[in-house]
Amino acid sequence: MPWGKFMNRSMLKSTEMAKILADGLSDKKGSDITIYDVRTHSNITDFHVLATGLNPPHLKALFNETRLRMKAHDLACYRKSGMPDSGWIVADYIDVVLHLFNPAARQYYALDVLWKDMPRLAIGHQTTDDRLESEH
Repeated sequence: MPWGKFMNRSMLKSTEMAKILADGLSDKKGSDITIYDVRTHSNITDFHVLATGLNPPHLKALFNETRLRMKAHDLACYRKSGMPDSGWIVADYIDVVLHLFNPAARQYYALDVLWKDMPRLAIGHQTTDDRLESEH
C-alpha cells in the first residue's frame, strides 16, 4: 500500500494532531478526553488520544467529527477498527492513535491504567503537564 496518502502532508507536529483530535472531541461533547505521550516508550506512535462517548450514535458523531477535522488538514486515517455498536473505535493516524470508547469498554480495556505513568498533553482547561509544555 502506498504510504503517500497517509503521510502528514500538512507537516503538522504530532502534538498539533493530537490537539486537533481533542478539540473535535470536546466540541462534540466527548468526555474524559486524555492525550497520553508515549514517545519515550513506543516506536509505533507518539500519542494515544482517548475519549468516552455515551452511546453508539455519540461514538459515531465523535469519530466523524475527528475524521473531518483531520481531513481539513489533508490527513487521512491509515486504518480504522471497530464500530459504534462494538463500544470501541480505533483510528490510526500513524503519529497519533485515537481510541473512542463507551463507558463500559473504557473501563474493561483499562488503557488509562496501562498508561497511567505516561505524561499527558494539556487539553484546553485541563491540568498542564509542565514537562510536555516546555518541550514544545
